[in-house]
Amino acid sequence: MGRTYVYTLGVVVEQVEMIESAIRNMKQAMRHVSPATVDVIRRNKNQLEALLERIMNADVSSSSGLQALIEGNTQCLQDCFSADYTNRLSTIRRTRR
Repeated sequence: MGRTYVYTLGVVVEQVEMIESAIRNMKQAMRHVSPATVDVIRRNKNQLEALLERIMNADVSSSSGLQALIEGNTQCLQDCFSADYTNRLSTIRRTRR
């Protein structure tokens, strides 16, 4: 029987971002190190990629329906994804984590 872990979606997103960043850093580092070190970095990168794939393929479930979550957090969502008009450029950005 598989294990069940309980995390908020924000924590999962942060962890995925950290793993993706580490993978990018490893790819860049492999260009500047010795062949022996490349092998070690490649193994670590492959492990992180496998972990990332496992997270992305995980069965994510919620006790609340998506529609109910959106309706209950409408103002927060509007605040988080607000338009920012600076230097005559309109960009959509996250204002909160």
